[in-house]
Amino acid sequence: MKSTKLFQITEEDKAHYRDLIDKVDVANMNSIINILGIKIQTILDEGSINAVEAELIEDMAHLVKILELHTDLPELVIKKVLFAMSYFIDENDEIPDIIPDYGYLDDVTVVSWVMNDIQDHIPDIPDA
Repeated sequence: MKSTKLFQITEEDKAHYRDLIDKVDVANMNSIINILGIKIQTILDEGSINAVEAELIEDMAHLVKILELHTDLPELVIKKVLFAMSYFIDENDEIPDIIPDYGYLDDVTVVSWVMNDIQDHIPDIPDA
């Protein structure tokens, strides 16, 4: 299920996110990935995962794999990946994550936008 149709990113949003992407510090990559792991574990510990959460966890795993396998990516691509992770980690983004059934709709949309944006810069990744 692709949930991106339930929340749309405007051109104004994209411009704002691009500004935030420019400010991402790639030196924080390991910290972001560590916090990401904690966030995912927290979701898993809650027990019941909805389709949007499952999609986000799968997307995050894919993004981590991209960073691990392709250490020579352009800095802008790395910043975009880290931004997507950071957006997911932020519990008080456009739609606070605590809102049942809706809290992750913005996250899945932003992550999908980033993944679509970087796809031409990422070599194919073999399935695990």
